[in-house]
Amino acid sequence: MGKKTEAVKAVPKFIADRVPGLLLTSVVAIAADAASARSAGLSPLLWASLGGIGVGTLLRSAGASANDFNKLTDPGVGFAKARLLRAGIILYGAKLTVAKIMGIGAAGLLADLYSVISTLTLGFALGRALGMKDTLTALISTGSGICGCSAVAATQPIINAEAHEVAAAVGTVVLCGTSAMFIYPLLFKMVPFLAADPNLMGIYTGSTVHELAGVVAAGNAMGPEVASVAVVTKLVRVCMLEPWLFVLFYLGIGKKAPPFSEYGVTPENGKVRGRGVPWFAFGFAGVVVLNSVVGFGPGLTALCGKLSAWCLASAMAALGLDVDLAKVRALGAKPIALSAALWFNLIFFGAFVSRFLVSAL
Repeated sequence: MGKKTEAVKAVPKFIADRVPGLLLTSVVAIAADAASARSAGLSPLLWASLGGIGVGTLLRSAGASANDFNKLTDPGVGFAKARLLRAGIILYGAKLTVAKIMGIGAAGLLADLYSVISTLTLGFALGRALGMKDTLTALISTGSGICGCSAVAATQPIINAEAHEVAAAVGTVVLCGTSAMFIYPLLFKMVPFLAADPNLMGIYTGSTVHELAGVVAAGNAMGPEVASVAVVTKLVRVCMLEPWLFVLFYLGIGKKAPPFSEYGVTPENGKVRGRGVPWFAFGFAGVVVLNSVVGFGPGLTALCGKLSAWCLASAMAALGLDVDLAKVRALGAKPIALSAALWFNLIFFGAFVSRFLVSAL
């Protein structure tokens, strides 16, 4: 009884300790959403990361005078990086149902599989050839192959990537992904076999453009027929994130988590015993299944989408606060080279693979 009473009494303090940091990350997230609305479809996660980097840089430049502020906000910032990030990924599953996955047909599903598998395979091969760390390679490859900034955010806690690696991955993935919003409508006009088949163009767009926002923007520029197929194809590609997270986890990529980490690691003779199961990935799958069985309805789906966006943007802002720009610059041009190579694979080979699959199936 005494332990329960102590736990209840600790709740107000737990909340109060985290409010300042959560207010800070929420302000950055709200500003990021406003900036995204004014920037032709650039992801709010990009703006949140940039906002966090800016605030963090200012605080570091203030030196000792910012120590009290940092101590005040650290618990909430840590909560955003861990708990809100996982909650955002779980709620992201509300965008999907099993019916949507089946609705794109074999051509769309296989095009998605090609994009994901080829990008991840090529990414790790090139990353190691370039001498890049596996953590940074995983972030860029996952972001390029699956769903841009959201995939980078979801991958970070699995592999324990450092903040400057996340910033570099987000920047390079967004650079290539944003270009696609302008290039794909031109390809639809200029490439005969794409212009002749809106269904093919939709599958090609959804299976190769990095961000969901980019798919929506490019698809709408090419017409509703292309847009509808592209968005569904993209959402199915997003669904491939969850199994890949488990693969990453069991491959053991990344640094070992510290004792008593988010994964429940416990010390044993001074050594880290290992990382627990990433339960939030099960949560993502559970929401997809629940939405498929029950059907959330437009209102609840929209609410989950907004909450997911806020959680992820707050988490990216929190990660941005830890970014040391000197460490980002020290990474050099290799992350850009890797991201560009993966983008070329998607935009060039992805077109011919999509064409073959649509004509054959």
